[in-house]
Formats: sequence, structure tokens, C-alpha cells
Amino acid sequence: MKLLLHICCAPCSVAIVDKFKQIPEVELGGYYYNPNIHPYEEFIKRREAVEKMADQYQLSVEYEDDCNLEYWKEKLNSEKDIRCRVCYSMRLDQAAKYAAENNFDAFTSSLLISPYQDHELIRSLGEKLASKYGIKFYYEDFRSLFYKGKNISRGKGFYMQKFCGCMYSYSESDHPKKPLYNF
Repeated sequence: MKLLLHICCAPCSVAIVDKFKQIPEVELGGYYYNPNIHPYEEFIKRREAVEKMADQYQLSVEYEDDCNLEYWKEKLNSEKDIRCRVCYSMRLDQAAKYAAENNFDAFTSSLLISPYQDHELIRSLGEKLASKYGIKFYYEDFRSLFYKGKNISRGKGFYMQKFCGCMYSYSESDHPKKPLYNF
């Protein structure tokens, strides 16, 4: 099976990549598309961590450098349910489209490793988009790999973000070590 992994960040993807790299029947590719990550400095830190991870795991990754803070400011508000639905939809739609255009059999997302994400919504959107593009959505609950991914990332020195990605999640994060950003 040729599987495309939508990658949100290195810590959320590394344990998934490690798992699939050990399955000979799976040809894994990566897709980094995250216009929700703000500001640009944060976007670059996360992209560079993904590049480092991809190099270490010999994973081919396509990078889309769309960092669209203005869209979040102008089109969305702080209402979590709406903005997360839009964010998931936007990223999964691009991943499904890329997968279909590049002859992948299926796509999935590293978002499915996080205990903080809405798995049912991601699964529902993934299945609808798979149907739209004529491919499959591979759903697996990767949450059991969450701490393994964090531990691998720490051990390999990958950048560990302190908030989900958008300017609204930044303001919601109470992590004591989050960087200081001004939106």
C-alpha cells in the first residue's frame, strides 16, 4: 500500500513514521501542509524539525509553505469548534488531493496521534474527502504512540512546540515555556 501521511509536526509524526517504516508492505510518503501555524517563526521551527526527522528516517516529504495568519485573523474567530473544523478540513483536503494526484492508495494524518484532537471529526472529514478524491482514508487511533513520539523527539532533539499552532491556540496555551509571540 502506498500511504501518504499528512504531517503536522515531528513529535506527532515520528512514532507513526517509525511504525510504518517497519512494515514492508507500506510505502510511506509525507506531506507537510499546515497554514494554521503562526507566526512564521513558529512555522519554520516546525518545518525544520520535520525536515530533520524526514532525513533521519529517509522519508520523502512534500512541503507546502503556506503560512496564512491573515486568513485566521480575518475569516475565523476564537470559537474552537469552528476554527478546528476549518483547520482539519483545509489540511486534510489538501492531503487527500495531493495523495490522489500522486497515485497514493490512501492518506492519513499525524493529527490522529494527539489526545487533544477530535478524532471522530478527523475521521469523518477524512472519509468524506477520500470519497471526493477517489482514494481511501486510513484511520488508525495512534494515541497509544503519543508518548513514544514525544520521547523519540526529545532524544533526537526535534523542536517540541508548546501550542497547537494557530494564534488562538497560542493564547489558550498555559505552557510555561511557550515562546513569546506578538500577533
